Amino acid sequence: MEIVLIIIISVLAVAIVWDVLFLLPTRWLKVERVKWDSKAKKKVIQISDLHIKHLRVPITTLKQLIEDEQPDYVFLTGDFIDKNEKEFPKLERFLTMIQQTGVETYAVLGNHDRYIEEVHKLEEILGKYQVHLLKNEYVEKEDLFIVGIDDFCQGHHDIKRSFQFSNPLIKDILVLTHDPDIVDDLKESYTMLVSGHLHGKQVNVPYLFKVADMGRLAKRGIYKGQHVHSNGTFYISKGIGQSRWNIRFMVRSEVTIHELS
Repeated sequence: MEIVLIIIISVLAVAIVWDVLFLLPTRWLKVERVKWDSKAKKKVIQISDLHIKHLRVPITTLKQLIEDEQPDYVFLTGDFIDKNEKEFPKLERFLTMIQQTGVETYAVLGNHDRYIEEVHKLEEILGKYQVHLLKNEYVEKEDLFIVGIDDFCQGHHDIKRSFQFSNPLIKDILVLTHDPDIVDDLKESYTMLVSGHLHGKQVNVPYLFKVADMGRLAKRGIYKGQHVHSNGTFYISKGIGQSRWNIRFMVRSEVTIHELS
């Protein structure tokens, strides 16, 4: 009887430790606030790397955050799905929430979004919920440009086409893209560039990105947060969902509030 009790206690202890170390960070949302020098006074909420199949942060929590913050824009920076079209119904529940907030929303695709053969189906779903998908395109506003560069990781980007505009009034330029490695190839100036892709490591093990090839920036130790580059300042979100294994270690799920002033 004592042995059985010890086994039960041991199993419970392991389960609790596993939950605290690996599952809690996927549910415990961290709201990061980032300041930007800008002529335009705007607030942008960035949600990156949904991997909707593995999203554990309640959609109601995200809706409440957006309604409380009243942003000017929502930027969705790719990887809506993890692997296949079976995730579309859950994604539509998320997009319904975004539409209900009434906030103007822009998006780019990530590398995981192209794991499916018929990407146009995902694009149609985004359009159905009034999400403006930018595939190497820009939108001009009264006081700024919003530029969406398609995924660099798999070579769908077209920088020249994305910046095919004149800017005589020197308006601020806000760029959204998925893979931050594109900053090394950008010759154009920008006010703010936001991205994701790297999940802040997701499993924060030292030297992980020295072994696992996640791109040039990751190898240089740049995989989260705000950084200054030659042509502008960029930000890498830790993302809100998880890819492959639905766990995080020492990295909480993130939504980012960008305040331009």
